[in-house]
Amino acid sequence: MRALRLIAGGGLVLAAMLAVMSLAGLTLAGMYARETASWTAQAHAQDWFDLVVATPVIVIAALWARAGSRRGLLVLAGTMLFAVYTLVIYAFAVHLNRLFLLYCAALGVALFTLAGTCARLWHVRHDVFTSHVLPRRSASVFLVFIGIAFGGLWLAQLLPALITGRVPPELADAGLATNPVHVLDLSCILPLHLVAGVALWRMRSLMALLAPIMLVFGAMMSASIATLAAMSGALPLTCVMGAVALVSSVLSTLVIRAFE
Repeated sequence: MRALRLIAGGGLVLAAMLAVMSLAGLTLAGMYARETASWTAQAHAQDWFDLVVATPVIVIAALWARAGSRRGLLVLAGTMLFAVYTLVIYAFAVHLNRLFLLYCAALGVALFTLAGTCARLWHVRHDVFTSHVLPRRSASVFLVFIGIAFGGLWLAQLLPALITGRVPPELADAGLATNPVHVLDLSCILPLHLVAGVALWRMRSLMALLAPIMLVFGAMMSASIATLAAMSGALPLTCVMGAVALVSSVLSTLVIRAFE
């Protein structure tokens, strides 16, 4: 129970940090003054999402996990991975501002809470899923599809730039040297989708636990991108990412319900 309290406490502390960061980013003048107009718009959209959606979800997941629910731990792990992802972008791709130390502290809290949650999940028994109610194939195919689709999308953007030496338009608009989304996705997130999908399909004991974690992460991430797209008036992207968020949410709910 002490371990659960520490893990839940980390989630609650992070939720408070995200709320402060979001409010400051939305209300303090000049917080993103050194960013391009495109990057500032994305930062504001992320702040709104973190304040209205991510913070409450993390609080609920933390309290659920504190009650001893292994399902709650899975949701908390997914939300912590989402927090790590977004905080890495704040820490490395936003110009130095008054919130920099808070970005660093929040990233540390998210990383340690994610590590603690995964360590706790490591001790569950191997027959963790009730296979007769588990949408194993649907979730597996979806995870692998996301890994391949977004990997192909990013490579389609990057390979021409690498061959020609021209800066991709999205990098120029954001004023970035490299896109942290490309780095995080290609190095970590998309491979984890592939591993989770294959592990769930083959029901490889604890590796299958990656599936609900990545589905929760995917629901959060795609919803945040849909929010950004909606605020910028990009209707097609809003619809696509909203659909991905919906499918991820449904599958994550079904998979986590199948967790004993």
